Amino acid sequence: MVILQQISQLLGKKQHVRLLVDLSPEVLQEKFLDWQCQSRMNAFRTQGGRPNTSMTPYLLDDKGNEYAQIIVVLVENDCEETTRLFEYNFKKTYDPAERYDKINKFLSSEFFLDKHKFSDALFATFPKKNKFISKIVKKGRCILDFIHLSTNYRIECSPFILDEDENAWENVFWKLYSKSLVVSSQSFSTNTTII
Repeated sequence: MVILQQISQLLGKKQHVRLLVDLSPEVLQEKFLDWQCQSRMNAFRTQGGRPNTSMTPYLLDDKGNEYAQIIVVLVENDCEETTRLFEYNFKKTYDPAERYDKINKFLSSEFFLDKHKFSDALFATFPKKNKFISKIVKKGRCILDFIHLSTNYRIECSPFILDEDENAWENVFWKLYSKSLVVSSQSFSTNTTII
């Protein structure tokens, strides 16, 4: 992949220069995950955990047709402990404000500091029997287009539907319910390949 950057001021003179940098897919994947973690930590610390545009990419089919702007969730590689914490947080109280406050404090602390503990998959939830999702899962390909401030990533993905007995499914389910959001019982995951 080639990143283009425009520099408007170079040594005090107005010149337009394009800087071309070749980065390997592994480096781009690491930069993307770092950006996701930093954006999420900032959102939980300064915006009460409300998703910003770094967490809400446009979902496109393999031909570039836009379906919707969706919210994607990061899940740890070893998510069993946090899944139990999210479940406990939900069952502990009936007060949605208290649930939200507790989970926001947890996620705004040090949760997103170590990008290496997260899976290279992004997760989102959709209603069951969604025709668009069925179509892209069948084709095995879709695109997530992230646009936030001056940063843009367009990622080709291989979507698949998680089984309810998978750790990542449970983690997403309890994370969203802990924050008192409505989710369906069908999770959608994308293995990211940075292009």
